[in-house]
Amino acid sequence: MQKAARVLILVFMFASYASATGFSAGDVLVALTNGTVQVRAANGTLKTTLTGPVQGMAKGLALDSAGNLLVSHWYTPDLSGGNAIAKFTSDGNFAGTFGGSYACNPSGIAIDKNGNVFVGQADCNGDILQFDSAGNLTHDFNVTIEQRGARWLDLAADGCTMYYTSIGQFVQRFNVCTNTQMSNFNSSPLTNTDAEAVDLRILPNGGVIVADIYDVRRLDASGNQVAIYDAAGDNGFAGIALDPDGKSFWASSFLTSNVYKFDIATGAILMSFTSGVANVGAKGIAIVPTPNAAEGRMTGGGNFLATNGAKVTHGFQLRCNVNDPRQNLEVNWDRGQKFHLESVTTVRCFDDPAIDPEHPAAPIDTLVLTGTGRYNGQDGATITLTFTDAGEPGRDDGVQMQIKDANGTVVLDVAATTLTDGNHQAHRETGKTF
Repeated sequence: MQKAARVLILVFMFASYASATGFSAGDVLVALTNGTVQVRAANGTLKTTLTGPVQGMAKGLALDSAGNLLVSHWYTPDLSGGNAIAKFTSDGNFAGTFGGSYACNPSGIAIDKNGNVFVGQADCNGDILQFDSAGNLTHDFNVTIEQRGARWLDLAADGCTMYYTSIGQFVQRFNVCTNTQMSNFNSSPLTNTDAEAVDLRILPNGGVIVADIYDVRRLDASGNQVAIYDAAGDNGFAGIALDPDGKSFWASSFLTSNVYKFDIATGAILMSFTSGVANVGAKGIAIVPTPNAAEGRMTGGGNFLATNGAKVTHGFQLRCNVNDPRQNLEVNWDRGQKFHLESVTTVRCFDDPAIDPEHPAAPIDTLVLTGTGRYNGQDGATITLTFTDAGEPGRDDGVQMQIKDANGTVVLDVAATTLTDGNHQAHRETGKTF
């Protein structure tokens, strides 16, 4: 066959897997066991279905920094296809496969701030694989497993601690920076039934939401169970995704093909929809993020109270561009305890319609950040925080924060609260961009 003919066939093959429309900010993406991915609006309305040449059940979903969607596929029943990760651009076009060297059934996918991609394998050796952003295999982590392989996973804000499940009763952990197995996140089994832990997501406060087949469990930052979420008649919970509003999460069912949106605080089902495809289950879920308001920033400081009543003082200048080196944050509390921010891991800024920041006008009123720094002069500490600007004079400005030392011990916990004095001020970004 002539080269030109081969090129035309290749172009035709990729073009034949182009979606009528792609996906955009706020869309809910749902992997189905028939190998496709549904794209739905935030209200559940079906917009399109992504279909590619990779066969096998679609499982995990993740979006890279360029906005491409990665979709893991298990082997087909006859082992003739699948066992690969498909890649789709945001316009819905199939863009080939990602990585390789999968032993059996790639499942959960996590991506760090440097673009490294981690893939859990459900079977065979059950290892977690690490690839660079180009898909080259860089590490093979031989992790401890319970019943099957490291099926579902999520990476903590420190960029090192990988949380994963292996169809058992525990949320397990592995340090991908030091290649070291860690203790289980929860010291007590999730249930005393035959339920099995599957997909999970780490909350900004260090807690975890994990699907447990018959229901969904929430663990606090110490691994203690604090909430159970359920839907009548559904015993197939599998996929989990956090909603960008920070107040709710999504859960899918591989038995009913239903997808539910739960209120984290109350457990109420805020909405639900079904895939509408007969004899097909729903697996992984992903929410397409809203691009950061790159020109936004927030400054301020003042005082607030920690969960234990301790007075906390802070001062900061934080920007919505994760690559901007001009990030500053100091936190002091409890007679000499202090944290200094050194590096931003993730940052997300947005305009919450429920908040009126008043003047001056700014494109944001909420900043959500994770990062690393020094606690009492020691490196390796981590922080997660949410700051809001709710107008003048500042008494309604919000803060939520948790700081852990290098050993992962919580040293400061601040449940959602408001300033006792001080001010948070959102701004347009008028300086240099990075």
